[in-house]
Amino acid sequence: MRNRYVINGIFLARRLTGIERYAVNLVKELDKLVRPGGMVLLIPGTCDKTLGLKNIKEVRYGRFKGYLWEQTDLPFYANRRHAKVISLCNTVSVLSPRGIITLHDIVLKTRSHYFDSTIRGKISVTCWKIMYRMILCSKAEIVTDSFFSRSEILRVYNAAPERIKVIHLGWQHINEIKPDDEILKRLGLKKGGYYFSMGTAMANKNIKWVIEAAGKNPDKTFVLAGHNSIEKTGKDIPPNLIPAGYVSDEEAKALMGNCHAFIQPTFYEGFGLPPMEALASGAKGVIVSDTPCMREVYGDIADYIDPYDYDIISVTVNQRTREEIEAFLNKYSWEAAAKEFVKLLRRDHQRSFCKGTGYPFLGLVI
Repeated sequence: MRNRYVINGIFLARRLTGIERYAVNLVKELDKLVRPGGMVLLIPGTCDKTLGLKNIKEVRYGRFKGYLWEQTDLPFYANRRHAKVISLCNTVSVLSPRGIITLHDIVLKTRSHYFDSTIRGKISVTCWKIMYRMILCSKAEIVTDSFFSRSEILRVYNAAPERIKVIHLGWQHINEIKPDDEILKRLGLKKGGYYFSMGTAMANKNIKWVIEAAGKNPDKTFVLAGHNSIEKTGKDIPPNLIPAGYVSDEEAKALMGNCHAFIQPTFYEGFGLPPMEALASGAKGVIVSDTPCMREVYGDIADYIDPYDYDIISVTVNQRTREEIEAFLNKYSWEAAAKEFVKLLRRDHQRSFCKGTGYPFLGLVI
């Protein structure tokens, strides 16, 4: 490749959640496709993790941490080498605004009421709104997870449509996890005898729906995983709902693979990967919210519910055959995502997509 790129490796210094998993798996696949020496994964100097890459050079650099590292050490390294930055976790380096940025969604802009209403929470939401604006006013190309997220970005911000590329996620990372079936014994579960859901107490995850579903279906067993997810709702727990609390990746895979159906009643997602992980783990059916994003991703493979209706709750699921599930899963892969990303890397990034020099701090509207 003609241009040299520096990948923002801040995700290796963070706890492994959905966004960080995306970055790890995409970079691993990119490593298989790019030529040696054309790309660097820049890791904070205080982080001791690596990915063991072959073609992408892994470099530890800098003395700062977190956001400060992204805004100082990262752009200093990239700019000295006339390199563009690839950021995969919803952030942009102000001093190095060219490259590619993955903006998974803009939920903190469009649905800020879902999040913590404390002073600290409001400050966090405001900071993310500023970050969204900075990303859209940068000179970087933008990758997002779904056509729904793309439409949201275009609806809210005045961005050039050709600047925003949709690249779907993959699920193959689940194959690297060995299920820990001991969790079934610990919770007293029978294979195929329970409904499983994962979520946090954030309002957009809508775990209230799972609690209501359990209360209205006392003859069925429900399992809900997530740290303090039930306690923070303040709702009474029906006796047929088992709070699993925090579970490891191995335990989560066992619970997903052996459930009667996986439930994700979320109000808002940029992609919604867990149901796909559940199908890849062995689940024969998934129940998801009837929202544009989930319809786009899951099509006919899922059963749909109204996430806003707590009176008419149905957990009826049409279990699919393995052939149907495999046909669905074959449409998504990290390899395909990486190939689409490489197409972006081959494009000419000299074109400026915003007027002026970049960041209109004066009169900034968030």
